[in-house]
Amino acid sequence: MEQINTVDDYLKRLSTYDIYNNVFYRGQLEVYKSITPSVSRNAGYAINEYFIYDEAINMKSVEFANLLSPIERLSKMQHYGIPTRLVDLTVDPLIALFFAVQNIDDKSHGNVYVFVQPEYSLNDKRIKLLSLLATSESYNLDLIKSSYLECYSEKITEDEILEFASEGAFVKYSVELQKSNERLFCQKGSFAICGNETIDKEITKSILPLDSIEPTMVIRIPFEHKQAVKKVLDEKYNINETTIYPEFPSVADYLKEKYRKIDFDLDGTYNILQVQDVLHAGVRRCSIVAVLNKVLRIEEVKKIGVQIINQYRMKNDVVWVYIAKNGDDYIMKNWMIIAQWIRESLDPSHKPLLIGKADELGYIWRFEKSYSTLTEYYDEYAFVDDKLLFTQNMKALEELEPRYKYMLHAFESGEMKELEKYTFDNASVITNFFLEFSDYGQSRNNEFNEYLNNFQGVALQLDNVILWLKKEELNSGAKRYQISNCFRDAKIHFDTIKDQAIYWKRAIDLSDDEYNEIDPEKIKRKENQYKQTIPINQDGLDVTFNLDISRNSDNTVYIRGRTNLFDKASLMISLRNSNDFLLAQNKSLVENGRFDFGRLGKKDIGLDKGKYKVDISLAIPSVQNKEFLLKSGIEYENLKGKYIDRTGMGPTVSYTEEFEF
Repeated sequence: MEQINTVDDYLKRLSTYDIYNNVFYRGQLEVYKSITPSVSRNAGYAINEYFIYDEAINMKSVEFANLLSPIERLSKMQHYGIPTRLVDLTVDPLIALFFAVQNIDDKSHGNVYVFVQPEYSLNDKRIKLLSLLATSESYNLDLIKSSYLECYSEKITEDEILEFASEGAFVKYSVELQKSNERLFCQKGSFAICGNETIDKEITKSILPLDSIEPTMVIRIPFEHKQAVKKVLDEKYNINETTIYPEFPSVADYLKEKYRKIDFDLDGTYNILQVQDVLHAGVRRCSIVAVLNKVLRIEEVKKIGVQIINQYRMKNDVVWVYIAKNGDDYIMKNWMIIAQWIRESLDPSHKPLLIGKADELGYIWRFEKSYSTLTEYYDEYAFVDDKLLFTQNMKALEELEPRYKYMLHAFESGEMKELEKYTFDNASVITNFFLEFSDYGQSRNNEFNEYLNNFQGVALQLDNVILWLKKEELNSGAKRYQISNCFRDAKIHFDTIKDQAIYWKRAIDLSDDEYNEIDPEKIKRKENQYKQTIPINQDGLDVTFNLDISRNSDNTVYIRGRTNLFDKASLMISLRNSNDFLLAQNKSLVENGRFDFGRLGKKDIGLDKGKYKVDISLAIPSVQNKEFLLKSGIEYENLKGKYIDRTGMGPTVSYTEEFEF
């Protein structure tokens, strides 16, 4: 999920999809967790779908007289609010945005769902079959075949029925469909028509939600910004209730909201949790952190920022205000808004960097563009139970401790060669410890987090020892000095952990039995996994690589090769030894099916004899050249084969080859 605060941000974010013609949008409040057709919102509707369709036509026969196909009739019913298996969509992203922010008083965020999906005309077999099911009292396959032949004068097979019935389909935007529905015209509307749950070749009465098709992207407009976004849609793009809804009552809703006055009282809306005074070069600076007590619109939050600045500006030359939406965001320093005020008469040489452009009153604002989605991410993936955090960190330290003590002893004994050999042999293990400590998560107790930071601190300093040992340009004295600082800091962290362990074990009420029972290896933390949302092209490019690895006179290697990847693909190569230690990296663009990574290895030093491995990777689409994405697709849906990986944080291409030197 992505967050946007402004219409401009929204359009910029959607520019990613400019390469596609088949993009559909739906805007709705986030409080509605599912995208379901109206006929599925009540058990009685779904069971009686046929009777609803039949009675509606009989009751308003004149309205439906000129509509011959089931899909046209369903469209008309949808317009009148009759339960159907259709889901309203639009091909205009700004109209979808309007629906997402339309209700500015509802505290729920607004969401826009973006679908990049195959589109089907009204005469496509899928659309005809799915709309026919809505008119069928029985789902007997033989009866469906005969009804289909009678309705459309063409045959359909049993396999086609089962395939089409079990999948939703997106109806291609067309003027033809809008002739019977004025709202569709105003809203540049189209539909998705939902399928039925199919079990063992039996079509059930249960109609699938549109959620069964993964949206390519969900864009959130936080409640705080909904009103401002809706105002821009009206003033800049003329998108409002009166243009979206052709009926006259929409004028009343529009005018009442436009001219309504909203009173706002700042009392009790926030708490100041931190005030830090900083005197720098004679300049009085102050930093204030506040946390909101209630959900507010962004203009109301700005008023809080102004009020806080005005409390402190008389005694300061520079004031910063950081505002978090709640306590969790405060812990994670996930600010909703940052305000800055600088005394105009302050010497320019003493003025800090501006965080934005000053408004007419001299206040400077930065509206953070991910605070809402980050809150959700931290809640789901970052915050962990204190007992698990303590146990995971402590048991990992128990494994790291012998390595730490061995390295410290070698250094203090002056055995630099032994330190270097041991450190390089265990480099990847030490780095992994640092990554593990970083990845265990956060407590909601700030003091406990400060204690836990010591575990990461030990591993970080040992990792820094590796970096200093690798700096060949330093003389032995300078290198030893830097390494001594690393061990000094590591010892401070290590001793702090040991000194405070009993206190924190009691503070979080962790018993010895609980500590012994927790197995870090069995703890599986939730991970944010990539999901393929654009259908993979079965006729896509089966990716291949062919490497040419040659040895240079100075024992470095030269690596180039061929691939059938499209031009402008950005490739990364990593060279590792048999211990999986990274020796070199480089990048290359694919041109006319060729890539060239050049020389790998340190000049005039080269590589020792042994086994080596090269990993060539095509990074996630968001960092690739647009010219390449035009052919590969933004989810690499036009690439296939054994080198494609669609797990992790995004689709990638990875190729590995080993060689001996």
